[in-house]
Parts: sequence; structure tokens; C-alpha cells
Amino acid sequence: MCEVHEDWILQIGSAVELVSAKHREQSTGPFLSIAVLVDAGGLGHLFERWLNLGKNVAVRLVSCAAVAPDVGKALADCTRLLRRKADGDALTTSEADLLGSHIQTFGQAIMMYRKNLPSAWQAPLKTRSRQLVVPDDLAETVGQFILVLTIDSNRPNRELVHHSAPSLYALPLLRNMGIQSASTAVAVWYAVLAVFRVRMRARGPRANGNLPDLGGVANQGSFPTSLFEERIVTLEDVLTAVNTAINNPSAYTPIPTHTRITQLGVKMAQGGCSDTSIELAERLKLDYSRYRRERRNSVPGARAEERVLENRLLRIADRETTRVRVPGETYGDKLWSALSERLDDATKAEERAGLEGDIALGGICDLTSRCLVWFGPRFDVKAAVAAAKSIRTGGIT
Repeated sequence: MCEVHEDWILQIGSAVELVSAKHREQSTGPFLSIAVLVDAGGLGHLFERWLNLGKNVAVRLVSCAAVAPDVGKALADCTRLLRRKADGDALTTSEADLLGSHIQTFGQAIMMYRKNLPSAWQAPLKTRSRQLVVPDDLAETVGQFILVLTIDSNRPNRELVHHSAPSLYALPLLRNMGIQSASTAVAVWYAVLAVFRVRMRARGPRANGNLPDLGGVANQGSFPTSLFEERIVTLEDVLTAVNTAINNPSAYTPIPTHTRITQLGVKMAQGGCSDTSIELAERLKLDYSRYRRERRNSVPGARAEERVLENRLLRIADRETTRVRVPGETYGDKLWSALSERLDDATKAEERAGLEGDIALGGICDLTSRCLVWFGPRFDVKAAVAAAKSIRTGGIT
């Protein structure tokens, strides 16, 4: 079920799991602490929903980000000790102390989260986490939550999932069906994805933060399908999409775009720039390369001037990036417009230095192709270019 309580609800028989998907930019790095997992990782929201549903569901966090090794080990140790305790095994003093320490850390993070939790579990304002004493009932509840929690990390991020998903998810299924075609795997992936896109968008406008008030609905062992029919994807739906794509793969294979598969083109596309902007940028880069070559051949000291020119262009790009960048949003198209306007309005000193109009903008495009200017967060450009070329030539990475 899409967009009910969390991003998805997975139901197999009477077993229900709430699934939260969290994209995290590579530049942000891994989840470094329990507190970060609870807040930015969404475990706080999962805890609140799980509590609201009578603790009768499992919970899962899926993310492209990694979990720091010490945090992952702490959660793994906590789960292992809680299971032993639930099975009636006696913990040693050191094991009990370790478990208690981890539960306290998690409980303190939950108390700092505060949102929609019982008032007794909410940390007073302006209180620091280390000053908190976790109530016994919250500590017990946190242990129950950890026992049903799965953290599914290191999934492909959104820069690469378009290229990697067919080989990671569709191709293994097809091989089990006796089909080895890489192009069919692409068609199958897009056919299934289309089903989910329709269901994800079927929620329509709703109050309460885009989540319905459904407290306690899972206590009966399953969710009533009549309430969410347009947001449900069944296993039969998936199999229908798979078989349809197998029988008619050309209907589901995406139409290839004409975006240049260069480091400049891939970086601008990732930043949200249009194909027209990318084509113009590629042309301006070539014009700048010709201009630079001609100056080197005809003007003494041109190479020394180039470095000064590039440093000034980098400074302009840095200032405009700082001005238009919005954390968590693509801003490449805004940066492209800002740079175009800025260089069209060059000062007299900039004009004398060659920092004007299309030549200067071509210089920034050249710097972008050399990974000195970015139109969004950093990512593995070479891997993205290789993956795009593989898709265009019919291969699967």
C-alpha cells in the first residue's frame, strides 16, 4: 500500500510492515549516530506510527545511505541481546549493562524527537539529550521497537538507480523464468515502476500532513482494502506487469533521450538542466576551447592569463552557487540561468579580462567538464557516464 502511514505498507497474509524510504545525498554522508537515525533517518516517525498502531506491525527503514559501523554494531548487539532475553536466556552483568546503555541512548533520542509522543516521553524544551533519564516504560517500549526494526541501507542512490535497477531487481527474476535478455529486464523494470507510480500518485490531497488518521486500524490483523484500493499494488499486479513487458518489451523500454553522455552533460542533467541548456553548454565549451587554442597560438603569455581567468570564473561560479543553492533540492537550472545573467552583465574590468558573455560561460562549462564546477551535489560522474553509455548501447550495468 502506497502512501499510507509511511511510504509503503508491505502486507503478506496478516503480517504487516511499515516501510520508510529515506534518500540521503552522498555529500551528506552516513548516519553517524542513533540520534541522526531517529531524526533525519525517520526512525522517530516510524516509532510514532508503530506506537499508534498498537505495536502490531514490523518496521523497516530503507536508505541509500550507510549506517556508521559503530551505530550498526550497537543496533545489532541490542537486537541480539533482546532476543536472547526474550527467549529466557540470562544475560551476564556486562551484557545487561551494554543492553541498558544502548536502550538509554535510543530512548534519549526518542525523547528529543518529541513529536506526537506521550507527554511523559517528551524531553523538556532546551534539555540536552545526555541530561535525560529514560522512563522504564519507554525503555521497555524501545526494546520492543528494536526487535521489530530492520535497517536496509546502502541501496543505490537516485543518481544511479535508473541505470542499476533493471540488473539488480528485474534481471534476477527473469533468469529464474529462463529469460536472459538484458533489454527485456529494462522493459520489465519500467512496467512495474509504472504501476507503482500510478498507485503512489493516487493518494490525492489530504489533511494531517498527507497521512490519514488511521489509528488502530491494524489491530484486526490486516488493513481493510476497501479504504485504500487505488493505492494497493498486489503481487498479481506485479506479475501482470512483468508478463506484459515480456510479451511486448518495446512498449515499455524508455525512449532514449539525446542528452550528451559527457561529464558536462551528465552533471547538468543531474542538476535538473534541460536538454536545450545542455546542448548550448556543450557548444559553448567547444567555442571556449577554440578561443583558448587561438590565444595560445597568437598571444604571448596567454597560458598565464588563462589561470587568472579560470580563477575569476571559479569565484563567480562559487558566488552564484551559494546564492541559488537550496539544501535537498536540485538547483542546476537556477545556477545556469544565474551564470548566464551574471556574465551577460559583465563589468568593464571583466570585459577587458575576457570575462563576458558566451566565451566566459563556455569557460565555466569547460571547468564543469573538468569537475571544478558542479551543478548539484557531488557524485561519481565516471560511473554515471559509464552506466548511461551501457544503457544507450543496450547493456546492463
